[in-house]
Amino acid sequence: MKVKNKRFTPDRVESLSQCEIFVFGSNLEGQHMGGAARMAYERFGAEWGVGDGPTGRCYAIPTMHGGLKDIRPYAEKFIAYAKEHPRNRFLLTRVGCGIAGFKDEDMAQLFKDALDVPNITCPREWLPSMAIGITQGLKIPRGKETAPLVVSDEVLKSLCEKHFYEIGAGIDNFLPDIKARYVAENKKFGYAWFGNFFFLGDDFYVWETDDKFAEEHNQDVVEAVFDDECEGRGYARRVIFAGVQTEFKDCNGDSIFTGDVIKVEENQYSTKYLAVGAWSQEGENNHYCFILDNHFWTLADCNQKHYRMTRVGTVFFKLDTDDCIGVNQRTIGFNGWRDTEEDRQKKVLMAKYTPNFDKEEWKYKGLEVLGVEFDWK
Repeated sequence: MKVKNKRFTPDRVESLSQCEIFVFGSNLEGQHMGGAARMAYERFGAEWGVGDGPTGRCYAIPTMHGGLKDIRPYAEKFIAYAKEHPRNRFLLTRVGCGIAGFKDEDMAQLFKDALDVPNITCPREWLPSMAIGITQGLKIPRGKETAPLVVSDEVLKSLCEKHFYEIGAGIDNFLPDIKARYVAENKKFGYAWFGNFFFLGDDFYVWETDDKFAEEHNQDVVEAVFDDECEGRGYARRVIFAGVQTEFKDCNGDSIFTGDVIKVEENQYSTKYLAVGAWSQEGENNHYCFILDNHFWTLADCNQKHYRMTRVGTVFFKLDTDDCIGVNQRTIGFNGWRDTEEDRQKKVLMAKYTPNFDKEEWKYKGLEVLGVEFDWK
């Protein structure tokens, strides 16, 4: 399946999805006699006599009553309206460039602020005048968000909710750079950048474009989350969330993810095996850390003290197919302060053979005896 980019208004709009609004040029009297206005009236429910603002499944912008300075307030009003309705996609057509007789480059300047609003699509003809440095109209280098320093499960869910429109539409220009890991199948992790996954409650979904995942697609979930069919976006496949990439690396240069089990060597006499979590709460210091009984030990502190950190596995063992346990909850369970030495050894062994759905601990021991090595990285 080919992913469709929803940043540009189609040359001809034949139909509207559940969330789409047709934006057309009108006159103040709302007499929709020709061009896009006639189409809005006949196909998309624009009301006769309404020449300004929302009407039917459309939005009217008056362009027949004066010059550019007279149209500007209506352009600004439309952009503000689109910002207030983030669950809709506004298909901005070449308003004013038909019967009204304005040039594309002039109208484009009136609407240039629309480039910073992800749920407004723009006519391709306007892009050279709206933004400098666009390569073939494919990328719009404006509005990118800086990723939080620490991304816990809850922070990631919040970001997905904030950027749900871009995720559903397949727009990556406004999104933070966050790399997530998930259980693709038994004994195999997958990786996806922010914008290619979303949550429904605690359930985690990734967009897949390979047709082999067609049967796993859940259209009901897509429409529940995005209020839209998201046609052409891909297949929404439910998987097990398995952490995010941190800025830290281990002694081998491998990136550390939340949910990783780390061998921490303070010196030749002190070695611990601990799982990485994310301490992220509003108004408090946030850290990637080992969450312990009544305190936490940060990865930054380990770096500063030059402790040797080596990834040895992950906490994603003894999984269930419908599992949605949070990463921090798993790491806290792994770091159990009441564990005996035998308990810890069992957990470290199982961590090496992940992701894994086997429930019986003897099966992990069998893998060790057979000399099997998982490429869990």
